Amino acid sequence: MSRRYDIKAIRDLLTRPDNIERVIADLYGADAVRDKSAYLVADATGGAGRSCRFETTGQFAGRFTDFNPSGSKPHGDLIDAVQCVRGCSTADAIQYLGDLLGAAPKLSVVQSKPKASPSVQADDLDPISAETLRKNRARLAKAPKALAYLEGRGLNPEFLMERFGVGLTGLFQPKTGDDGEPRGHAITAPVMSREGTLIKRQMKIAVPGFSVNPVDTNSWAVGSPITAWSGPAEGKRWLFVAEGVKDLWRLYEAIRETSLVGRMAIITSTHGSGVPEEWKNPEFWTGWEKVFLGQDNDPAGEEMAKRVRQLAQREFFRVEVPREIGKDWTDFFEADDRLRGVAEFEQLLDGAPAIGVAMPAEAPTAPLALQNDGEYEDRRININGAFHSGQMYYPFQVRMVETVKRKRQAPDGSSFMVDVKASYYQTKVVRSDGLMLGMSTAPAPHWVEDEDKVIVLDDGTEVLSMPKPREFSTWTWPSIQKFVKNTEEGKPTHRPTAEITADIVAFLRQLTWLPNDTDYELIAAYVMMSYCYNGFDAIPLLLLNGEKGSGKTSLAEGIADLSFNGRVLGGGSEKAFVRFIDQGRGLLVLDDLEAVGRRGGDDGGYGDINQVLKVSYSKTTGVKSVVEKNGTTRTLNFYGPKVITNILGIDAVNATRMYQILCRPMPKTVQDEGRIRGRDLAITEPLRQELHAWGMANIAEANRIYLEKAANRGGRAEQIAAPLETIAEMTDDEDFSGAVKSAIQRLAFNKSDNLTAEDLLVQAAETIVERGSRVSISLSQIQAELALIPEARTLDAAAAVPRDLLPLQDPATIGRMLKALGIRNDQSGRARLSGQTVRYYGLDEDFVAGVLERAEQEKRAVEDPYAALGPDMARQAFAFCEATRCGMCAYSTVCEAALPQIKEGKVAQDRHRSGPSPIQRRTR
Repeated sequence: MSRRYDIKAIRDLLTRPDNIERVIADLYGADAVRDKSAYLVADATGGAGRSCRFETTGQFAGRFTDFNPSGSKPHGDLIDAVQCVRGCSTADAIQYLGDLLGAAPKLSVVQSKPKASPSVQADDLDPISAETLRKNRARLAKAPKALAYLEGRGLNPEFLMERFGVGLTGLFQPKTGDDGEPRGHAITAPVMSREGTLIKRQMKIAVPGFSVNPVDTNSWAVGSPITAWSGPAEGKRWLFVAEGVKDLWRLYEAIRETSLVGRMAIITSTHGSGVPEEWKNPEFWTGWEKVFLGQDNDPAGEEMAKRVRQLAQREFFRVEVPREIGKDWTDFFEADDRLRGVAEFEQLLDGAPAIGVAMPAEAPTAPLALQNDGEYEDRRININGAFHSGQMYYPFQVRMVETVKRKRQAPDGSSFMVDVKASYYQTKVVRSDGLMLGMSTAPAPHWVEDEDKVIVLDDGTEVLSMPKPREFSTWTWPSIQKFVKNTEEGKPTHRPTAEITADIVAFLRQLTWLPNDTDYELIAAYVMMSYCYNGFDAIPLLLLNGEKGSGKTSLAEGIADLSFNGRVLGGGSEKAFVRFIDQGRGLLVLDDLEAVGRRGGDDGGYGDINQVLKVSYSKTTGVKSVVEKNGTTRTLNFYGPKVITNILGIDAVNATRMYQILCRPMPKTVQDEGRIRGRDLAITEPLRQELHAWGMANIAEANRIYLEKAANRGGRAEQIAAPLETIAEMTDDEDFSGAVKSAIQRLAFNKSDNLTAEDLLVQAAETIVERGSRVSISLSQIQAELALIPEARTLDAAAAVPRDLLPLQDPATIGRMLKALGIRNDQSGRARLSGQTVRYYGLDEDFVAGVLERAEQEKRAVEDPYAALGPDMARQAFAFCEATRCGMCAYSTVCEAALPQIKEGKVAQDRHRSGPSPIQRRTR
C-alpha cells in the first residue's frame, strides 16, 4: 500500500541524533567516519573522505556542510542528502525517510472512504452578548464573599466588571455537572481577544468557602487553551506573559493610569499551565521589541517559563517577584502591608536579565568567489575570539620573510635586478576545525568609500574591522601550528579535560592561600570558561575581595597568566579599558578597583566603568554604541570574562553578576609549610597554550551542553552558573564537578535577595547544627562559622563593613539575635575554652528539629552529634574544638583570624595531647 508522509513530521524525526545516525548509516555505510558528534564523508553523494561534515547534535543537527568548493552541494539537510545519493525527487526522498524511520503516514490509501469528522464549533470565540455580561455582573454585585475574595487580592471588583466583564455564575440556581453534583458560585470572566473584544469563551475562578463543587480549586476553562489579553495589542511594543488571569488583572490595574499601558500588552493562557496553540508558532512572538516572562518564582512558574522559551526562537527577559516578598504579582503589590508602586515594577523590568534559546544558525557563508551577484544582509562580526556558525575564530600575526626583486642602478647608469630579503607582519585567522584562513579587503568599485569596503575571510565570513592581535594575542605560532597539524591528522589536540583542570587547581594551590577550599576548583572552571565564553549567552564575573596583603593581586595575575588573552589593567583611563575590551576580547583583570564606578570623568567619553560592568556579563546587553569626539558612532562589545580586585567590596547590582572570592592573609601555619610559591610562568605558559587548543576543539560541545542547561534556567543567578557547571560536566570528574557546584551554591546563596545579618546568622546556626551541635552552641563557633561566609564580612575592618552587617561583629548583639530568631532557649552561661572565657547558649529543640528535618527532605548529609568531653552544656557547646585536633577542624582556615587567642591556647594543648582524636566522625 502506498503511503504519503507529512514532511513536517519527517523533519521533526530528523532532529533526533539516533534517527540522524540511522539515515547516515543507511546512505553511506562504512564511508561515514565518526568525528566526535559528527560524521565525515567525501561528498554529499558519498565516498570515503573528510570534506563533507554531518552534524548529529546542537543547532546544526541533521545538516551537512561540504567544505570542498567543487563538491556536489555546499550545504543542506538529510532530505537533500537523500536526493544526492539516490538521485530522486523531494517526494521520493520523503517516502524513503518515512519508510526507514517508521513514521506515521499523513495519508494511507484505503478501500473505503473515511467518514467526515464532525465540524468544530467555534462560536465561543464570537463576541459575548451584552445581556450575558449584565446577568453575570449583577450576580457578582450581590455576592459579598466573591467581592471580598477579589478585594483580598488587591483587585477592584467594579473596575474588573467594567473592563474585563467579570461576573459570577449561577448564584441562585447553580448548574448541575455531569456527575450529578450541583456546581456554581464561581467567578467568571470572558476572554479578551487580541483586538480587545470580550468573547464567549469563559474563564472560571473558584472562591474558597463559597464556590460549589468547583472543577478546580484555583481556575479553569473549557476548550483548548487560548490567549487572554489585557486589551488591544495594536500599538504596543512590549509583551508581558503572566502566569494566570488574576495576575494579569492585578498588573493591568497597577499600570492602567501610567505610560506603561500605552507600550506594554499583558497576556496569559486561559488554562494556567496549558500552552495555547498560537504560542507554538515563533511568528506569534516576532514584532515585539521586548517580551517579558513574568511567571511565578516557584517550580511551576519556572517550568512554564521554560516551555515558552523552548517554543519561541527569540530573546526573552525574565522578570521575577523578589523572593523575600513572595512568588506572584499579587504578593508584590500587596505584601508586607505596603503598596508597591509602578516605579518599583518598572525597576524590575529594567533590570530583568536577558535569556533565550539560540536562534537556528544558517550554514557557513560561502567564499566570496562562490557567491551569486545580488544584495546580502550585513553580517559582519568582531572576529576576535568569535563563535560564529558553529566555529570559533582566533586572529594572530606572523612575521613573513620572503625574497623579492629590487631594481638597482650601476655606476654607468644602467639598471639591474637583485634579490632582497623582505620582512613584514601578516594577520591570519585559525578556525576551530583546524583551517587556516587569510583575510583581505574585497575588491570594490573605485567610488566606494574605505569604510564601506568589505573585509572578508577566505571562508566568506565578513569581519567588522581588521583585527590588531599583536598586543593581545596569547596563542603562540608554534602552538597554533601544532593544533592545525594534529587536527588535520585526526590526532588529539590536548590531554583529557580532567587532567588539565587538575593541573590548573594544583597551580592555584601553590599560587595563593584561600580560606574556602572549593574556590580553587571554581577559579579553575572560570579559567577554562574564558576559552569558550563566546559559546555562552551570559557568564559571571569574579570579585577577589580582601584586605591589603591578602594575596588578591597575586591571584588575579596568576588567573590572567592562565586565561584566554588574559591582561591585567592596574591603572589608566576608561579609554584604555574600552580599547582592551574591543580588541583583546579576552579575560581582563581590573586590579585595585576601589569604589567601582567612581573612575569616570576622564576624556574617554565611554561612560562609567560601573555601568560597563553591569552589562558586560550578558552577550545581549554587552553590545553598546558610543559616539566618538569626532561625532562618529562606534559599536563596542563589553561582553567577556572579568576579574576585579578591591578591598571595599561591590555595589548590590554588580554583586548579582559576580562570584565573590574571599582573600585573607595567609595563616602562619601555611607560611611555615612553604607550599605557596606565587606566579610561575614555566607552569602557566604551557598550560595556556594547551588551553587554547582545548577551547578551539571543545567550544561546540560546550555550547551544546550549555544550551541544554540554559533552557531550564530562569533567574540571573542560575543563568550565570550554567557556564561553570558546563565546564565541570565536561571534565567527567565527580570530585571536581562537586567542588564547583558546592562553591557556586555557597557564593550564590540568595545573592539576589540582599542578605541581612539575620539571614547570615540563621545560615551559620543551621550549618553548626548539621556539623554536630544538638544541645548547645558557643559564641566562638558562631564567630568561626560566620568567618567562613564571605558575605558576612566579619573578618573585615568595621570601617569597611556595611552598617547593616555590623551587628555580626558584636557578641552581645549576636546573643540577642539568637533569642529573637528562635535559635536558642533561655539557658546560657560562661566557661573556659582553651584558657579563654566563652559564652554558650542552649539550642532551641524546635530549631534543631527543623534543621534536621529539612536536611532529610533535601537528602543532605549531616554529621552525627559531637562526642563531647562531658555531659554538661558547656562541654557540649565546646565539643567542636575540644573533641578534635586543629588539623581536622572545619574552621582551621579561619581560626587564626577569627579566634586568635583560642587558637593559641589550643595549639599549646595539642602539643601535650597524644593518641587519636576522641571524635570519630560519621556521616549519614
